[in-house]
Amino acid sequence: MKKTLTYLIASIAFIVLSGTAMAQEGLAPFVGSTHVYSVDADDATNNTLAWSVVEGTPGTDYTISDGDTETATVLWKTAGTYKLQFSETAIGTGCITTKEVTIVVGENTFDVSTSNPLATCNAADGQVNYASNDATTSIKFTVNMATGNAGFNPNWEITFTLSPGTGATVANVAASEGTLSGSGPYTITGITSATGTGTVDITMDVTGDIYTVQDVDLAITSATELTYKTSDVDSDDWTAIQTINAIPNTSEIRAN
Repeated sequence: MKKTLTYLIASIAFIVLSGTAMAQEGLAPFVGSTHVYSVDADDATNNTLAWSVVEGTPGTDYTISDGDTETATVLWKTAGTYKLQFSETAIGTGCITTKEVTIVVGENTFDVSTSNPLATCNAADGQVNYASNDATTSIKFTVNMATGNAGFNPNWEITFTLSPGTGATVANVAASEGTLSGSGPYTITGITSATGTGTVDITMDVTGDIYTVQDVDLAITSATELTYKTSDVDSDDWTAIQTINAIPNTSEIRAN
């Protein structure tokens, strides 16, 4: 009996602490994030349940889903301070219990970015009497993520396209983190983060003419943190170009 009681107390403490930890995120969300709020109603079956936000405009500043159950899902769209309310109206008497919590929605600081890698020579560079007009060169793009909060470390994902130059082909696309899927567009999901930042390297092989400069364009089309479904605050640093320089088209050595 004593062991059972101890277990129950420990379990209740864990639930309370876990709920508090989750609520702290939900009380200070990013713009564009989705959070779940819940209560234990006295009689969820017969009483009338309702969620509402006192300030702002529905659809513009926030969107509430499942607003007539014990749980509401709220997408926060505009920064500001809001009061989220839940009411339970007793069947028959019409008496109402109202609960309220203050939500401070901050500007979105989740940011994913990439930049141009340094130009490189193709794989025929320096090869003695290279015997082909084509070469396969390995290249790498790096994509970085920052949440703006060292204590917020969600998994995240990106979707991107790759566009090689005329006459070039891309193969063996791989990611250093997360799970890669697709054959163009590509998606990498489950990328980890720590201390508010994360990085993933995208590698591939590019085959093309050794005497022609080859460019490969990477374009991110979406970026999302996966805890609260927050999208990147902007898309102004979502593209990168890897330039693969040609080697000189030198003739064979002639002897007289």
